[in-house]
Amino acid sequence: MSSDISRHNPCECGSGKKYKDCCGAPKGEVTSMRVKDINAFELTPGLADALTESLDASYQEYFVAACSGSSTKEAERRIAAIPEDKRYLTRVLDSLDRALADFDTKTAMLDLPHMQTRQPEAIKRYLGFRLRQLQMLLDAVGDYVGEKYPPTAGHS
Repeated sequence: MSSDISRHNPCECGSGKKYKDCCGAPKGEVTSMRVKDINAFELTPGLADALTESLDASYQEYFVAACSGSSTKEAERRIAAIPEDKRYLTRVLDSLDRALADFDTKTAMLDLPHMQTRQPEAIKRYLGFRLRQLQMLLDAVGDYVGEKYPPTAGHS
């Protein structure tokens, strides 16, 4: 570390993180972790904070265990006991229902020329990102259904 860099300054490696959270982070065994420290959740702005605030602690235990290489079995057992109406996937599906219940492409297109804060190029990138997320979810559910409910002879 240069003598003129503070732990609170941006790291010299160019990551955009503070030095103390990057190259200046203490090296050693991970004994605890917060969901917002997990890089996988940095894909969407605010996702880490939303997950930390809204997910059942069992999910957070699972992420911490998985990222630190520990066993996830106990967290998986706790997740299995969560009532369906409190599950993460239920929230995702309910959110999609609310968001798309009255969706109409022609109506949305009436707004597009008048958007000032969100530019059309940014909207396109955002929708592409969300489409990739939905495709990953659809693929995962499809794989699960294919494994757990294989097609039977005579049915399509």
